[in-house]
Amino acid sequence: MKILITGGVGFIGLKTAKKLAATGHEVYALDCLLEQVHQNIEAEKAAFPGEIFVGDVADPAAWQNLPQAEAIIHLAAETGTAQSMYESEKHRRVNVDGTRLAAEHSLAWEAPLIYTSSRAVYGEGFADRGTREDDAHRPLSVYGETKSESERIIREICGGKIPASILRPQNVIGPGQALHNPYTGVLAAFLARLREGKNLSVYGDGTATRDFVHVEDVADFILWCLHNPPTLEASPRILNVGSGQRITLDELAQYSIDAVPGGSEVLIEHVDIKRAGDIDHALADMSLAYSLGAPAAKWGPGEAIANFIRQSWEAPGADSSAWDSALNELKERGLAE
Repeated sequence: MKILITGGVGFIGLKTAKKLAATGHEVYALDCLLEQVHQNIEAEKAAFPGEIFVGDVADPAAWQNLPQAEAIIHLAAETGTAQSMYESEKHRRVNVDGTRLAAEHSLAWEAPLIYTSSRAVYGEGFADRGTREDDAHRPLSVYGETKSESERIIREICGGKIPASILRPQNVIGPGQALHNPYTGVLAAFLARLREGKNLSVYGDGTATRDFVHVEDVADFILWCLHNPPTLEASPRILNVGSGQRITLDELAQYSIDAVPGGSEVLIEHVDIKRAGDIDHALADMSLAYSLGAPAAKWGPGEAIANFIRQSWEAPGADSSAWDSALNELKERGLAE
């Protein structure tokens, strides 16, 4: 099968492309190769197992140069939650306009579509249960709003006409994340501080919870969706993607410390900071996906975190001052207090 992966040279895209190529599929990518999300562009380009078309996913002209695909995996997006609050137009253009073009080409090519939305569409989660696919959308960031709008577009264009799957990943982690990007997430910030022998700063009291899912498990889930598309009557099919396990930020910090030789000298410090778009709880209810036969996560949270820290230890990345600068910028814009 000939498969287009938008954002195919990125974190999730590259892992997915390699798995697809290994099982006999022909893959090609549409990717803008943005430096913020690529820690080593030349190495990532060389690792992609197919042709790369460099272009903006939200630009119709970029799509005109593409060969017709038999399936589309739409991963390309602006993903900075806090960043989206002051770069809203860029996030709306790339995420919403890019998804519209992906959906339109899916329909025109009669190519099943797999779209990675986000758990951000739910907004604040629940302390006593995971979020279910039929829970209301209450996004707290522009990023979450763009993902919610993109889901609406897919329902409008593809619903009942072409097999489409909408996936809502939780916090995806693993080797290959852009470690120089201060908007990547808390684990990259922890890694930078651990490499410098600094204590780990946890925003709040450390009881906030997250669902961390390994990138290999996400790629496996995408492959399952490709090989098990929904019926037209059930399209678009919406599924959570997570480990289904909750850990606190304090536990996350401790797992990170434990993964480093000599890490026992590092302490966890709580900092009274709240950023725009931050939530207290996130956890995927995986019941629906598992009832359909989707693969369960192979990596538990502790294993996934340790794998990220150890495999990324020697990778190039920004020092901890990049995260300090990003936080200061949010404070100056009134988006953190």
